[in-house]
Amino acid sequence: MNNFLTRSITALIFGVVSIAAIYFEGYIHAYFLLFTSIALVEYFKMLGNKKRKSINQLYVLFGIISYVTLALTQQSKIDASFVYLPILFFVIVNIIELYLKDNHPFENIAIVITSFIYVVLPFSLYTHLGYLQSSSYNFEIPMGLLFMIWANDSGAYLFGITLGKNRLFERISPKKSWEGFFGGLIVAVVTAYILSGYFTSIDRLHWIVISIIVVIVGTYGDLVESMLKRSKDIKDSGSFMPGHGGALDRFDALLLAAPMVYLYLHLFL
Repeated sequence: MNNFLTRSITALIFGVVSIAAIYFEGYIHAYFLLFTSIALVEYFKMLGNKKRKSINQLYVLFGIISYVTLALTQQSKIDASFVYLPILFFVIVNIIELYLKDNHPFENIAIVITSFIYVVLPFSLYTHLGYLQSSSYNFEIPMGLLFMIWANDSGAYLFGITLGKNRLFERISPKKSWEGFFGGLIVAVVTAYILSGYFTSIDRLHWIVISIIVVIVGTYGDLVESMLKRSKDIKDSGSFMPGHGGALDRFDALLLAAPMVYLYLHLFL
């Protein structure tokens, strides 16, 4: 099976399952718990000391528990004070590193902290977009955000391969072009405009602003993840999704865009 067909089949399955999972409150948390877990494993595999496999697994578990805790507080199934549980994990990690006698303890601690900031928190804030307006879940904002990420990716790809001449950030991503960037912007804004006629929980202006945030910050998210892989001299973060790499590869734009969209809507909605 050629790579294009593999990528197409994977993208179709991923798209259908993602839409279904986001539509139903009971599945969105389980779905992104899966991807959070896989992304954490990929992250520690890339950055963690391979001789500390059991410790890395423990730190992955801390991240998973943090995500579950945040998800349960979003649904009001546990007291909101549990959102501070990661503080306890932070203290435990420092104590663990004190006893391990590793030559680079603070690098190890930094990797744990950034795993929460870069992986756990963005996925959690993404799912929390469904609860911004009330305690009841509404799929429109998280679904719309995902549609705009896809629209930006599609527009950037199509404009890039047909018109791309001027490199956007050649040192990190040689194939990205300014033509692709603006093509993605056009497609994302048009998608936001159309979407606002169906998803009416927020105003059209908010959808258009979100689309611009997605394009700008999402592009940086892609570049940051590429920078991470280049620093470790690897092509993909994992192989979970045939033809698309790993969870970090698939959600690179969302990891930076979701927190910024959440911040924007939290301040101005």
